[in-house]
Amino acid sequence: MSELILTIITVTKNCAPTINKTLDSVRAVKRPGIEYLVIDGASVDGTLKAIHDQGELVDRLVSEPDAGIYNAMNKGVKLAKGRYVLFINGDDVIVSDGFSIVMDSLTLEQDGIICATTLVGGLDSPAEALVAKPWQLPFFNSVPHPSSFVRRELLLLNPFREDLRIVSDYDFFLGAYLAGESFRVLQVVTALHQRGGASGDVERSQAELKSVRRERLGWCYLLINCISGIYRQYKRAFSVKPV
Repeated sequence: MSELILTIITVTKNCAPTINKTLDSVRAVKRPGIEYLVIDGASVDGTLKAIHDQGELVDRLVSEPDAGIYNAMNKGVKLAKGRYVLFINGDDVIVSDGFSIVMDSLTLEQDGIICATTLVGGLDSPAEALVAKPWQLPFFNSVPHPSSFVRRELLLLNPFREDLRIVSDYDFFLGAYLAGESFRVLQVVTALHQRGGASGDVERSQAELKSVRRERLGWCYLLINCISGIYRQYKRAFSVKPV
């Protein structure tokens, strides 16, 4: 058996309308050295049937009630055996061309977190490109998790906060950045993301973002919050497209 370089984890709950696209995209990139886990929150629609219909694509399926998406993600990390972990949601899609380029970098084992780009919407006409910019993490949620490949040891040492409902992945990346963890950004697209779900709750998302920044940044929070506010006013005034 070849050494596992990457564990892809999909967290699902009642994703029947979209899960087949996710599964097909994983099948397109699956190869020796990659394992695929699905952590399902006891779906009651056609999600589990769609997974079973994929045959041996999924190396391990867990379907049971959980305490939320980050509880399920932590559960997946504990089961993972790859050196790196990638989370791809049940309504997201892996882009194979860019993914292959990232896989070559993972074999070098030089970085804690390797980031690529996530497109929002379709591949041909995306509504937005989420380009990873780790240096902006103190100001913005600037590292898209569907295209971020993280060393498993980092996730085991710093599990996702389960008291947060929307921005625990941001909390993880901000904490890693402030701790001096190495980020490498590759200018390739590895994922397509569809807006919606819990992240669509803008009011709660903003409240959690402020709470995380306040806790992580300490006395610097007020200064960074002021700079962020000025930047947002600039964007509104000059109609600069968000990045």
